Amino acid sequence: MRLIIGGKGQGKLDYALSLGYERTDVSTELPAEKPILCGLQNLTRANPNLTAADIPDCIVICDELGCGVVPIDPEDRAWRERTGRLCCELAKRADHVDRVFCGIAMQLK
Repeated sequence: MRLIIGGKGQGKLDYALSLGYERTDVSTELPAEKPILCGLQNLTRANPNLTAADIPDCIVICDELGCGVVPIDPEDRAWRERTGRLCCELAKRADHVDRVFCGIAMQLK
């Protein structure tokens, strides 16, 4: 598994595609039967019970949610927390973790 994180609009998908994939290789929903699962943060909002076991062994792309203003709404805070904790679990399992900022990938693991 490879986890790619970064802010919204920072080039995460373009980076994943540069690893030898095409746009047709991208899924945005589960079950993901393609090599790239994009938008994990959307999946955690739609399914609050999503766990690391539900995520296939593929390239997983997720927006970073913890670097901005803390949401006022308790549900939004809970979603942000769930997503962050899920990313921590996926990072433990991943062979590679990359953070993309301004289109530049930094290997964290």
